[in-house]
Amino acid sequence: MANQRDYVTIEGEGGFKAIFSPVGAKLIALYVPTADGGSVQVVIGSSGHPEDPGADNSGGAICGRFANRIAGGRFAIDGKAYALPINKAPNTLHGGAVGFSRRAWTPSQTPDGVAFRLQSADGDMGFPGNLDVTARYGIRGATLYLDMLAVSDQPTPINLTNHVYLNLVGEGSALGHQLEIPASHYTPANDVLIPTGEIAPVAGTRFDFRRFRTIAGSYDINFCLDAGRGPLHLAARLVEPVTGRLLELTTTEPGVQLYTADHFSEALLAPFSKVIKNGGIALEPQTYPNAINEPAFPSAVLRPGETYHHRMEWTFSGF
Repeated sequence: MANQRDYVTIEGEGGFKAIFSPVGAKLIALYVPTADGGSVQVVIGSSGHPEDPGADNSGGAICGRFANRIAGGRFAIDGKAYALPINKAPNTLHGGAVGFSRRAWTPSQTPDGVAFRLQSADGDMGFPGNLDVTARYGIRGATLYLDMLAVSDQPTPINLTNHVYLNLVGEGSALGHQLEIPASHYTPANDVLIPTGEIAPVAGTRFDFRRFRTIAGSYDINFCLDAGRGPLHLAARLVEPVTGRLLELTTTEPGVQLYTADHFSEALLAPFSKVIKNGGIALEPQTYPNAINEPAFPSAVLRPGETYHHRMEWTFSGF
């Protein structure tokens, strides 16, 4: 179990505070100050170490080398085929059984917060290329931001995200939260959550969150953001309707995965939160699942001489 003295804490104004574990460069707690002088801890289900008994392997962590699923654990780049270990049969999920969420990253202080660095060797979990990754977290006002950067000496798939689960009241079911996602399309998936390759309209389906509505049910699906990949843009707004507390999530990536924590239970170890089924909402900006095998999807290949850069921001208001 990760010792609390290994945790890294960064603080902003008015009691805004984030706590991290170097294992997985994981966000394990986020305290948002309230108008009455208190605070709410909004990160649900994160443990200090993925090997803790009953811990969630991904909650709050940087997932990689490829977040989400790769069909059959297989892909090809420039005509060369690669096979990855299968850890969520019949696919590879979040970079494999020992993906980045399970690694010990090296922390260092930055002017706004903390940076975590990880070096992933050629052949790590079957992926090609020596990959050098940095995840920089910082606080500005009521915003927590994350910059994920990577370079490789060979062409390699890459898709990095933070897999934090949030509940804006800090406890209970999050299915009563209301959600807005500026996405006119989504990627339908098969029974093992691999996209079919179709980019389908959300109109007339349960996946239409273009206007705020209550989440209400279970979801584990990728949305194709209308803004695409590019400058920082809105990925989602999440509001708790009783309190009016609001999260605005922005990204530079073209998709966002919505997952309603169907696997959560009171048996899940999380030292900073109480966990129940559907107790948190995961909104994971990224490229599309299995993009490395779908030419029509946004590219998921990093080549030598390029720098991968994904920025995410979580901005809170109404507290």
